[in-house]
Amino acid sequence: MDPANKKGLVCASYGLYPEQITFETISALKKCDKLFLTDVREGKDLLFSFFPKAELVSAVAFEALIQKVMKAFSRHDLVGVMDYGDPSFLCNFSERLRKECVKNKIGFKKYQAVSSLNTIISDLGLGDLSPAGLYLATAHSWSASSGFINPAVPFLLFSPDRVRLYGDSKGLLAYAVKDIQRIYPPAHEVCFIGCKNSANGKNRKVWVKVARLGQSLSELKFDTTLYIPAVTSKKTATAR
Repeated sequence: MDPANKKGLVCASYGLYPEQITFETISALKKCDKLFLTDVREGKDLLFSFFPKAELVSAVAFEALIQKVMKAFSRHDLVGVMDYGDPSFLCNFSERLRKECVKNKIGFKKYQAVSSLNTIISDLGLGDLSPAGLYLATAHSWSASSGFINPAVPFLLFSPDRVRLYGDSKGLLAYAVKDIQRIYPPAHEVCFIGCKNSANGKNRKVWVKVARLGQSLSELKFDTTLYIPAVTSKKTATAR
């Protein structure tokens, strides 16, 4: 935090579940005059044992939450926000808060955490990746990333759920389905992974064939990532 700023925002997270919170994060948030918990999926009692005066705001809509956090500076100098996941990984919320702080000349400090990427790689046994590596993309930028897909490389597509929930006015998911079905064999199995219950080792995994991808995308729930395993050269040749 910039010592020149009398007011400051601490943006932190407990990772995917409270057991992943760091000592540094706890220490920083305990110094805050006001603390918001945006989402508590597991371990609510543990978090409130650290921060008994925190305010749970999981039911507050996104735009209203941004305003609520910033409004807290009218009464407090140091405000904290604890979110879910990693504030530095596919987190529009932390970036919006940072921009609001810059606009209002408020200090901003971010504490990183464990992201869904860490858990998915571990859960799928991809810790050593593969000889060809691992391709990452987001549904938000599908038109830019689709041209680089190689079916011989394992592929993780993040945020297809959020694109659908936001209305998908650009039709990104339809393009994604069309491209994936063009590149991969119809019988190739892909996996939808949800990290919501990762604290208990119970990640949701739903395997579907590429031929059914469009229907499956329309049924996505929040916090889902699409994993497409690599295909063999023989299968790839028959898909072309």
